[in-house]
Amino acid sequence: MGYAERAAAELRASLAGLKVALDVQHLYQQDKPNDRGTVYTLGDGSRVCEAQAAVAYAQAAGTYLTQRGAQVLTNQPTHGILLGHYWTRNRAANAWGAHAYLACHVNAGGGDYFLAEYMLASPGAGLGISIGNAVVGAFPAIQGVKTNPLVRGQRGAVCIESTDATMAAIVLEPFFGDRARFASLFAPENLARLGTAIGIGIGQWWARRATA
Repeated sequence: MGYAERAAAELRASLAGLKVALDVQHLYQQDKPNDRGTVYTLGDGSRVCEAQAAVAYAQAAGTYLTQRGAQVLTNQPTHGILLGHYWTRNRAANAWGAHAYLACHVNAGGGDYFLAEYMLASPGAGLGISIGNAVVGAFPAIQGVKTNPLVRGQRGAVCIESTDATMAAIVLEPFFGDRARFASLFAPENLARLGTAIGIGIGQWWARRATA
């Protein structure tokens, strides 16, 4: 079954009862008001920042999930939701009762794979693999799925280390924005497809979890 057929099949799936926090990080930090993450220069000379791309794919993922009955918590500056230090956002998701927490980023460093990082001994690895498989299915140019366990104090851990140990929390790095081969993923239509693929992966993870 191809990506389009799988997405159509997922349209019929109900995700009622699922609660997902989609946190676009770098943005909304009072002590770093100008942080937008890595800035990528594309082949035509245009520039795009990490947070801009993450907002687009997170919005598409949130739309996919809510249309299927899931509840989604997103950054809402006017309501003071998922703002400030990452630990405060983690704890807000804990208090809300999220089953999954995605710290939304775009990678840099010249790689060609999907990466999900999770706290050691947490259930985040399974969520990351499920999302990664859906993303690679939609974008075969991304060469495989990698997951990386983190411990407190390690680089990257600050993004999710205050989430509940029972929550599937990941640092989501779906592609490397500094690779020319992935420049097309910054197109609005492809970021929307990326978000849909992320939603599909979350839904498949939830379905497996519910029947385990």
